[in-house]
Amino acid sequence: MHSIWDKLELRERTTLLAVYAASVVLALLLGYGWGRSGAEPTLQTGALQTSSAVEVIDLSQAEPQPASENAQTSPVETPQSAANDTLVVHVVGAVKKAGVYTLATGSRVVDAIEQAGGATASADLDTLNLAEPLVDGQKIYVPRKGETPSPVVAAPTAASASRPARSERAAASPRFPINLNTATAEDLEAIPGIGPTLAQRIVEYRATHGKFSSVDDLLEVHGIGQKRLENMRPYVTVK
Repeated sequence: MHSIWDKLELRERTTLLAVYAASVVLALLLGYGWGRSGAEPTLQTGALQTSSAVEVIDLSQAEPQPASENAQTSPVETPQSAANDTLVVHVVGAVKKAGVYTLATGSRVVDAIEQAGGATASADLDTLNLAEPLVDGQKIYVPRKGETPSPVVAAPTAASASRPARSERAAASPRFPINLNTATAEDLEAIPGIGPTLAQRIVEYRATHGKFSSVDDLLEVHGIGQKRLENMRPYVTVK
């Protein structure tokens, strides 16, 4: 008894083998695809679990500060820096409480007078430059009405301390205002803010260019600007 396969011709056998082979390949491909689709959810779930574990933050622990911030320290004020922020002045004359007072650096003459209890009723404040900045060691004399105004005396410098004769002359300061056309260098040094060098320049300018015709001619002297001129104006005159 012959089988069906034996009855088939060669071309028919070849066709059947090709169909069979294609079926086997298709079955393998489908089986491989089903296997991957079943494994993907598990992998994704694992990835999500891993990501979730990384993002968890324990809020019960204090957040560490950067090392640079921990290393910063607040500046400590030293006695030297504190001393630079204050100055000491002596206030005398027509004030309610004459004495030595400590004020902040940058204070003015008016601040020193207020620190001394304020001016008395007999004080002549118009003779003072109340806006003049204070310097450490300064002596401020508040004149009474009718008195010749005394200059605001600054602290002595090292150069002036080495010349005791100059200090004696300062005790007998010339009466203000000083005549620029007759004043000596020593007379001019009695003016607040005028040192030996600038006083000598004023005298030399007068000797070279002749007498001053007005106080404003001081602007021609090297080292005297508009601000310094205004500070000098109450203490000088031209005759």
